[in-house]
Amino acid sequence: MRYDSININRKKSLVRSNELDMIAREDMKHMSKVRIGCSEFSNSLYVNTKNKILKELNATEDDWVNPKWQMKNRITTVDEISKYTNLTEEEYENIRIVSKEYRCAITPYYFSLIDFNNPDCPIKLQSFPNILELDEGGQLDPMNEEQSNPSGKITRRYPNKLIINVTNACPMFCRHCQRRRLIGKHDRNSSKEEIDESIEFIKNNETIREVLITGGDALLLSNDKLEEIFEKVSQIGHVDVIRVGTRTLATLPFRIDEELAGLLRKYRVQLSTQFNHACEITPEAVKAIDILVDHGIPVRNQMVLLRNVNDDKYCIQKTNEELHKYRVINYYLFHPKEVKGINHFQVDISKGLEIMKHLEGRTSGMCKPTYVFNAPGGLGKVPLVPMENIERQEDGYKLTTWENKTIFYDFK
Repeated sequence: MRYDSININRKKSLVRSNELDMIAREDMKHMSKVRIGCSEFSNSLYVNTKNKILKELNATEDDWVNPKWQMKNRITTVDEISKYTNLTEEEYENIRIVSKEYRCAITPYYFSLIDFNNPDCPIKLQSFPNILELDEGGQLDPMNEEQSNPSGKITRRYPNKLIINVTNACPMFCRHCQRRRLIGKHDRNSSKEEIDESIEFIKNNETIREVLITGGDALLLSNDKLEEIFEKVSQIGHVDVIRVGTRTLATLPFRIDEELAGLLRKYRVQLSTQFNHACEITPEAVKAIDILVDHGIPVRNQMVLLRNVNDDKYCIQKTNEELHKYRVINYYLFHPKEVKGINHFQVDISKGLEIMKHLEGRTSGMCKPTYVFNAPGGLGKVPLVPMENIERQEDGYKLTTWENKTIFYDFK
Protein backbone atom coordinates (compact mmCIF):
# COMPACT_ATOMS: atom_id res chain seq x y z
CA MET A 1 0.00 0.00 0.00
CA ARG A 2 2.82 2.41 0.92
CA TYR A 3 4.62 1.57 -2.33
CA ASP A 4 1.49 2.41 -4.35
CA SER A 5 1.18 5.76 -2.56
CA ILE A 6 4.81 6.64 -3.27
CA ASN A 7 4.43 5.62 -6.90
CA ILE A 8 1.31 7.78 -7.35
CA ASN A 9 3.04 10.79 -5.75
CA ARG A 10 6.11 10.27 -7.94
CA LYS A 11 3.96 10.25 -11.08
CA LYS A 12 2.20 13.45 -10.01
CA SER A 13 5.56 15.03 -9.20
CA LEU A 14 6.91 14.17 -12.64
CA VAL A 15 3.85 15.68 -14.32
CA ARG A 16 4.37 18.87 -12.33
CA SER A 17 8.10 18.86 -13.05
CA ASN A 18 7.37 18.61 -16.77
CA GLU A 19 4.98 21.58 -16.52
CA LEU A 20 7.70 23.64 -14.86
CA ASP A 21 10.23 22.52 -17.49
CA MET A 22 7.98 23.86 -20.23
CA ILE A 23 7.76 27.26 -18.51
CA ALA A 24 11.51 27.38 -17.91
CA ARG A 25 12.37 26.38 -21.47
CA GLU A 26 10.07 29.03 -22.90
CA ASP A 27 11.79 31.65 -20.72
CA MET A 28 15.23 30.36 -21.70
CA LYS A 29 14.33 30.61 -25.38
CA HIS A 30 13.50 34.30 -24.99
CA MET A 31 16.42 35.06 -22.67
CA SER A 32 18.87 33.51 -25.15
CA LYS A 33 18.16 36.52 -27.39
CA VAL A 34 19.41 38.94 -24.72
CA ARG A 35 23.00 39.92 -25.35
CA ILE A 36 25.31 39.23 -22.42
CA GLY A 37 28.68 40.82 -21.81
CA CYS A 38 30.52 37.55 -21.27
CA SER A 39 29.53 36.05 -24.65
CA GLU A 40 31.90 35.44 -27.57
CA PHE A 41 29.92 37.93 -29.64
CA SER A 42 30.34 40.71 -27.06
CA ASN A 43 34.03 39.90 -26.64
CA SER A 44 34.66 40.11 -30.39
CA LEU A 45 32.99 43.56 -30.52
CA TYR A 46 35.05 44.67 -27.55
CA VAL A 47 38.40 43.45 -28.86
CA ASN A 48 37.81 44.90 -32.33
CA THR A 49 37.00 48.43 -31.15
CA LYS A 50 39.57 48.29 -28.37
CA ASN A 51 42.33 47.54 -30.88
CA LYS A 52 41.19 50.43 -33.09
CA ILE A 53 41.39 52.81 -30.13
CA LEU A 54 44.79 51.52 -28.96
CA LYS A 55 46.18 51.93 -32.46
CA GLU A 56 44.73 55.41 -32.91
CA LEU A 57 46.11 56.60 -29.56
CA ASN A 58 49.39 54.69 -29.86
CA ALA A 59 48.61 53.08 -26.49
CA THR A 60 49.40 49.74 -24.85
CA GLU A 61 47.47 47.06 -22.97
CA ASP A 62 48.88 48.50 -19.75
CA ASP A 63 47.44 51.89 -20.69
CA TRP A 64 44.05 50.31 -21.37
CA VAL A 65 43.67 48.90 -17.85
CA ASN A 66 44.85 52.14 -16.25
CA PRO A 67 41.77 54.07 -15.01
CA LYS A 68 43.63 57.39 -15.24
CA TRP A 69 44.42 56.71 -18.91
CA GLN A 70 40.79 55.79 -19.51
CA MET A 71 39.61 59.06 -17.95
CA LYS A 72 42.19 61.13 -19.80
CA ASN A 73 41.13 59.60 -23.11
CA ARG A 74 37.36 59.73 -22.72
CA ILE A 75 35.60 60.12 -26.05
CA THR A 76 33.84 63.46 -25.92
CA THR A 77 33.36 64.81 -29.45
CA VAL A 78 31.89 63.85 -32.81
CA ASP A 79 35.37 63.97 -34.34
CA GLU A 80 36.61 61.37 -31.87
CA ILE A 81 33.56 59.15 -32.39
CA SER A 82 34.05 59.29 -36.17
CA LYS A 83 37.51 57.75 -35.87
CA TYR A 84 36.06 54.44 -34.75
CA THR A 85 32.70 54.09 -36.48
CA ASN A 86 30.60 55.36 -39.34
CA LEU A 87 27.38 57.14 -38.41
CA THR A 88 25.05 59.12 -40.63
CA GLU A 89 25.62 62.83 -41.09
CA GLU A 90 22.35 63.43 -39.25
CA GLU A 91 23.56 61.38 -36.27
CA TYR A 92 26.85 63.25 -36.16
CA GLU A 93 25.08 66.61 -36.35
CA ASN A 94 22.61 65.64 -33.62
CA ILE A 95 25.44 64.57 -31.31
CA ARG A 96 27.21 67.86 -31.99
CA ILE A 97 24.07 69.91 -31.23
CA VAL A 98 23.10 68.05 -28.04
CA SER A 99 26.67 68.03 -26.69
CA LYS A 100 26.58 71.81 -26.52
CA GLU A 101 23.74 71.56 -24.00
CA TYR A 102 24.56 68.30 -22.22
CA ARG A 103 28.17 67.18 -22.13
CA CYS A 104 29.22 63.89 -23.70
CA ALA A 105 31.96 61.69 -22.25
CA ILE A 106 32.47 57.93 -22.75
CA THR A 107 35.40 55.87 -21.52
CA PRO A 108 37.22 53.96 -24.27
CA TYR A 109 36.30 50.79 -22.37
CA TYR A 110 32.54 51.47 -22.38
CA PHE A 111 32.67 52.74 -25.98
CA SER A 112 34.20 49.40 -26.98
CA LEU A 113 31.08 47.55 -25.81
CA ILE A 114 28.86 49.21 -28.44
CA ASP A 115 27.36 47.09 -31.20
CA PHE A 116 27.27 49.61 -34.04
CA ASN A 117 25.28 47.23 -36.23
CA ASN A 118 22.40 47.47 -33.77
CA PRO A 119 20.68 50.90 -33.77
CA ASP A 120 19.10 49.98 -30.42
CA CYS A 121 22.33 48.82 -28.78
CA PRO A 122 21.79 49.40 -25.03
CA ILE A 123 25.33 50.75 -24.61
CA LYS A 124 24.92 53.24 -27.45
CA LEU A 125 21.50 54.42 -26.24
CA GLN A 126 22.87 55.07 -22.75
CA SER A 127 26.03 56.87 -23.85
CA PHE A 128 25.45 58.70 -27.18
CA PRO A 129 23.69 62.09 -27.09
CA ASN A 130 20.24 61.95 -28.67
CA ILE A 131 18.42 64.88 -30.29
CA LEU A 132 15.37 63.94 -28.17
CA GLU A 133 17.27 65.24 -25.14
CA LEU A 134 16.38 68.75 -26.26
CA ASP A 135 12.71 68.07 -25.52
CA GLU A 136 11.54 70.61 -22.95
CA GLY A 137 9.42 68.15 -20.97
CA GLY A 138 10.35 67.26 -17.41
CA GLN A 139 12.27 69.18 -14.76
CA LEU A 140 15.95 69.81 -14.17
CA ASP A 141 15.55 68.91 -10.49
CA PRO A 142 12.40 66.77 -10.10
CA MET A 143 13.61 65.36 -6.77
CA ASN A 144 13.90 68.89 -5.36
CA GLU A 145 17.48 68.23 -4.28
CA GLU A 146 18.32 71.92 -4.26
CA GLN A 147 15.77 72.40 -1.47
CA SER A 148 16.85 69.22 0.34
CA ASN A 149 20.31 70.62 1.04
CA PRO A 150 20.51 71.78 4.67
CA SER A 151 24.31 72.12 4.66
CA GLY A 152 27.44 71.64 2.55
CA LYS A 153 26.88 69.11 -0.25
CA ILE A 154 24.16 67.15 1.54
CA THR A 155 20.88 65.90 0.12
CA ARG A 156 18.48 64.76 2.84
CA ARG A 157 15.06 63.22 2.12
CA TYR A 158 14.71 60.64 4.91
CA PRO A 159 14.80 60.73 8.73
CA ASN A 160 17.95 58.67 9.40
CA LYS A 161 20.05 58.76 6.23
CA LEU A 162 21.45 61.31 3.81
CA ILE A 163 23.71 61.80 0.79
CA ILE A 164 27.00 63.68 0.43
CA ASN A 165 27.62 64.66 -3.19
CA VAL A 166 31.40 64.69 -3.54
CA THR A 167 31.85 65.28 -7.28
CA ASN A 168 30.01 65.99 -10.53
CA ALA A 169 32.45 63.82 -12.52
CA CYS A 170 31.64 60.42 -14.02
CA PRO A 171 33.55 58.02 -16.28
CA MET A 172 30.59 58.15 -18.68
CA PHE A 173 27.75 60.64 -18.63
CA CYS A 174 24.64 58.47 -18.81
CA ARG A 175 22.03 60.02 -21.04
CA HIS A 176 19.35 59.19 -18.44
CA CYS A 177 21.24 60.85 -15.56
CA GLN A 178 19.03 62.26 -12.79
CA ARG A 179 21.65 64.93 -11.96
CA ARG A 180 22.47 66.09 -15.48
CA ARG A 181 21.91 69.66 -14.30
CA LEU A 182 25.18 69.36 -12.32
CA ILE A 183 27.40 68.04 -15.14
CA GLY A 184 28.22 71.49 -16.49
CA LYS A 185 31.20 71.99 -18.77
CA HIS A 186 33.94 70.75 -16.46
CA ASP A 187 34.56 68.05 -13.87
CA ARG A 188 34.56 69.45 -10.37
CA ASN A 189 35.07 67.79 -7.01
CA SER A 190 33.39 69.24 -3.95
CA SER A 191 35.82 71.34 -1.95
CA LYS A 192 37.30 70.29 1.39
CA GLU A 193 35.28 73.08 3.01
CA GLU A 194 32.03 71.76 1.52
CA ILE A 195 32.80 68.21 2.63
CA ASP A 196 33.80 69.32 6.13
CA GLU A 197 30.61 71.38 6.44
CA SER A 198 28.60 68.30 5.44
CA ILE A 199 30.35 66.12 8.00
CA GLU A 200 29.87 68.73 10.71
CA PHE A 201 26.12 68.69 9.98
CA ILE A 202 26.08 64.91 10.44
CA LYS A 203 27.98 65.21 13.72
CA ASN A 204 25.35 67.62 15.01
CA ASN A 205 22.39 65.45 13.98
CA GLU A 206 22.40 62.21 15.94
CA THR A 207 19.36 60.91 14.00
CA ILE A 208 21.63 60.15 11.03
CA ARG A 209 22.78 56.51 11.02
CA GLU A 210 23.54 55.99 7.31
CA VAL A 211 25.63 58.12 4.95
CA LEU A 212 25.81 57.62 1.18
CA ILE A 213 28.86 59.06 -0.56
CA THR A 214 27.95 59.74 -4.19
CA GLY A 215 28.07 62.32 -6.95
CA GLY A 216 28.65 62.10 -9.93
CA ASP A 217 30.69 59.01 -9.27
CA ALA A 218 32.29 58.91 -5.84
CA LEU A 219 35.02 56.47 -6.87
CA LEU A 220 36.57 59.05 -9.17
CA LEU A 221 38.03 60.59 -6.05
CA SER A 222 41.53 59.41 -5.19
CA ASN A 223 41.95 56.77 -2.50
CA ASP A 224 43.51 59.39 -0.22
CA LYS A 225 40.50 61.70 -0.56
CA LEU A 226 38.10 58.83 -0.05
CA GLU A 227 39.91 57.69 3.07
CA GLU A 228 39.83 61.19 4.50
CA ILE A 229 36.04 61.24 4.11
CA PHE A 230 35.54 57.67 5.35
CA GLU A 231 37.69 58.24 8.40
CA LYS A 232 35.87 61.41 9.44
CA VAL A 233 32.42 59.90 8.93
CA SER A 234 33.33 56.64 10.67
CA GLN A 235 34.40 58.57 13.78
CA ILE A 236 30.85 59.86 14.24
CA GLY A 237 29.39 57.57 16.90
CA HIS A 238 25.79 57.50 15.67
CA VAL A 239 26.71 56.65 12.05
CA ASP A 240 26.39 52.89 11.59
CA VAL A 241 26.66 52.53 7.82
CA ILE A 242 28.74 54.17 5.09
CA ARG A 243 27.79 53.47 1.49
CA VAL A 244 29.31 54.51 -1.83
CA GLY A 245 27.37 55.01 -5.05
CA THR A 246 29.31 54.20 -8.23
CA ARG A 247 28.82 53.08 -11.81
CA THR A 248 32.52 52.37 -12.35
CA LEU A 249 31.87 48.61 -12.30
CA ALA A 250 29.96 49.05 -15.57
CA THR A 251 31.80 52.00 -17.14
CA LEU A 252 35.35 51.86 -15.70
CA PRO A 253 35.90 48.50 -13.99
CA PHE A 254 39.69 49.01 -13.89
CA ARG A 255 39.12 51.52 -11.06
CA ILE A 256 38.38 48.55 -8.79
CA ASP A 257 41.62 47.05 -7.53
CA GLU A 258 42.99 45.40 -4.39
CA GLU A 259 44.05 48.70 -2.86
CA LEU A 260 40.62 50.27 -3.23
CA ALA A 261 38.87 47.13 -2.00
CA GLY A 262 41.13 47.07 1.05
CA LEU A 263 40.23 50.69 1.77
CA LEU A 264 36.50 49.98 1.51
CA ARG A 265 36.87 46.95 3.74
CA LYS A 266 38.85 48.93 6.34
CA TYR A 267 35.90 51.26 6.87
CA ARG A 268 33.21 48.60 6.26
CA VAL A 269 31.90 50.57 3.30
CA GLN A 270 29.02 49.04 1.34
CA LEU A 271 28.64 49.66 -2.36
CA SER A 272 25.70 50.46 -4.65
CA THR A 273 26.19 50.23 -8.39
CA GLN A 274 24.14 50.34 -11.59
CA PHE A 275 24.05 47.70 -14.31
CA ASN A 276 21.08 48.28 -16.60
CA HIS A 277 21.62 45.49 -19.11
CA ALA A 278 23.31 42.09 -19.22
CA CYS A 279 25.66 43.28 -21.98
CA GLU A 280 27.35 45.54 -19.41
CA ILE A 281 28.32 42.52 -17.31
CA THR A 282 31.61 41.76 -19.04
CA PRO A 283 34.61 39.69 -17.87
CA GLU A 284 36.25 42.98 -16.81
CA ALA A 285 33.16 43.93 -14.78
CA VAL A 286 33.03 40.45 -13.22
CA LYS A 287 36.67 40.77 -12.18
CA ALA A 288 35.85 44.06 -10.44
CA ILE A 289 32.86 42.46 -8.72
CA ASP A 290 34.98 39.52 -7.57
CA ILE A 291 37.62 41.80 -6.05
CA LEU A 292 34.99 43.62 -4.01
CA VAL A 293 32.95 40.61 -2.91
CA ASP A 294 36.07 38.59 -2.08
CA HIS A 295 37.00 41.41 0.30
CA GLY A 296 33.63 41.06 1.99
CA ILE A 297 32.13 44.22 0.48
CA PRO A 298 28.38 43.92 -0.26
CA VAL A 299 27.56 45.04 -3.82
CA ARG A 300 23.96 46.01 -4.55
CA ASN A 301 22.58 46.83 -7.98
CA GLN A 302 20.18 49.70 -8.62
CA MET A 303 18.86 49.28 -12.15
CA VAL A 304 16.91 51.97 -14.00
CA LEU A 305 14.00 50.87 -16.21
CA LEU A 306 14.62 52.53 -19.59
CA ARG A 307 12.58 52.39 -22.78
CA ASN A 308 14.32 50.44 -25.57
CA VAL A 309 17.24 49.66 -23.26
CA ASN A 310 15.81 47.09 -20.87
CA ASP A 311 12.02 47.47 -20.78
CA ASP A 312 11.50 43.79 -21.51
CA LYS A 313 10.69 41.11 -18.95
CA TYR A 314 13.19 38.63 -20.35
CA CYS A 315 15.94 41.23 -20.48
CA ILE A 316 15.36 42.17 -16.85
CA GLN A 317 15.23 38.51 -15.80
CA LYS A 318 18.44 37.67 -17.65
CA THR A 319 20.29 40.71 -16.33
CA ASN A 320 19.27 40.01 -12.75
CA GLU A 321 20.19 36.34 -13.05
CA GLU A 322 23.61 37.28 -14.43
CA LEU A 323 24.14 39.64 -11.49
CA HIS A 324 23.01 36.95 -9.06
CA LYS A 325 25.45 34.49 -10.64
CA TYR A 326 28.29 36.88 -9.87
CA ARG A 327 27.15 37.55 -6.27
CA VAL A 328 25.61 40.99 -6.80
CA ILE A 329 22.47 41.71 -4.79
CA ASN A 330 19.51 42.86 -6.90
CA TYR A 331 18.30 45.84 -4.87
CA TYR A 332 16.14 48.32 -6.80
CA LEU A 333 14.47 48.62 -10.18
CA PHE A 334 13.93 52.38 -10.48
CA HIS A 335 11.12 53.80 -12.55
CA PRO A 336 12.77 56.60 -14.59
CA LYS A 337 12.52 60.03 -13.06
CA GLU A 338 10.87 62.85 -14.97
CA VAL A 339 14.14 64.68 -15.58
CA LYS A 340 14.31 67.28 -18.33
CA GLY A 341 15.78 65.78 -21.48
CA ILE A 342 15.20 62.09 -20.77
CA ASN A 343 11.53 61.75 -21.70
CA HIS A 344 12.44 59.36 -24.53
CA PHE A 345 13.50 56.82 -21.87
CA GLN A 346 10.15 56.98 -20.07
CA VAL A 347 7.94 53.89 -19.75
CA ASP A 348 4.48 53.42 -18.31
CA ILE A 349 4.30 52.05 -14.78
CA SER A 350 2.19 49.21 -16.18
CA LYS A 351 5.29 47.97 -18.03
CA GLY A 352 7.28 47.80 -14.80
CA LEU A 353 4.42 45.99 -13.05
CA GLU A 354 4.22 43.50 -15.91
CA ILE A 355 7.95 42.79 -15.53
CA MET A 356 7.66 42.33 -11.76
CA LYS A 357 4.71 39.98 -12.21
CA HIS A 358 6.74 37.93 -14.70
CA LEU A 359 9.63 37.57 -12.25
CA GLU A 360 7.40 36.02 -9.58
CA GLY A 361 8.08 32.30 -9.36
CA ARG A 362 10.09 32.26 -12.59
CA THR A 363 13.35 33.23 -10.95
CA SER A 364 14.95 33.27 -7.53
CA GLY A 365 13.69 35.82 -5.03
CA MET A 366 17.27 37.11 -4.96
CA CYS A 367 16.87 37.99 -8.65
CA LYS A 368 13.81 40.11 -7.94
CA PRO A 369 14.53 43.75 -7.02
CA THR A 370 12.06 46.14 -5.45
CA TYR A 371 10.36 48.23 -8.13
CA VAL A 372 10.18 51.82 -6.91
CA PHE A 373 8.89 55.18 -8.07
CA ASN A 374 10.61 58.31 -6.76
CA ALA A 375 7.91 60.75 -5.70
CA PRO A 376 8.45 64.25 -7.12
CA GLY A 377 9.53 67.00 -4.78
CA GLY A 378 11.87 64.78 -2.79
CA LEU A 379 9.08 62.84 -1.07
CA GLY A 380 10.95 59.55 -1.33
CA LYS A 381 10.62 56.11 -2.88
CA VAL A 382 7.22 54.47 -3.36
CA PRO A 383 7.38 50.67 -3.79
CA LEU A 384 5.26 49.50 -6.72
CA VAL A 385 3.79 45.99 -6.62
CA PRO A 386 1.26 44.18 -8.84
CA MET A 387 -1.96 44.76 -6.88
CA GLU A 388 -3.87 41.96 -8.61
CA ASN A 389 -1.96 39.52 -6.40
CA ILE A 390 -4.21 40.26 -3.44
CA GLU A 391 -7.90 41.15 -3.11
CA ARG A 392 -9.54 41.90 0.22
CA GLN A 393 -12.87 40.12 0.67
CA GLU A 394 -15.44 40.05 3.47
CA ASP A 395 -13.88 37.24 5.50
CA GLY A 396 -10.39 36.94 4.09
CA TYR A 397 -8.18 37.47 1.07
CA LYS A 398 -8.15 36.11 -2.46
CA LEU A 399 -4.51 35.58 -3.44
CA THR A 400 -3.19 35.06 -6.97
CA THR A 401 -0.05 32.94 -7.48
CA TRP A 402 2.66 33.51 -10.06
CA GLU A 403 0.81 31.11 -12.40
CA ASN A 404 -2.41 33.14 -11.99
CA LYS A 405 -4.00 30.42 -9.87
CA THR A 406 -6.21 31.74 -7.09
CA ILE A 407 -6.45 30.63 -3.49
CA PHE A 408 -8.48 31.89 -0.56
CA TYR A 409 -6.93 32.79 2.78
CA ASP A 410 -9.33 33.45 5.67
CA PHE A 411 -8.69 35.26 8.96
CA LYS A 412 -9.06 32.18 11.15
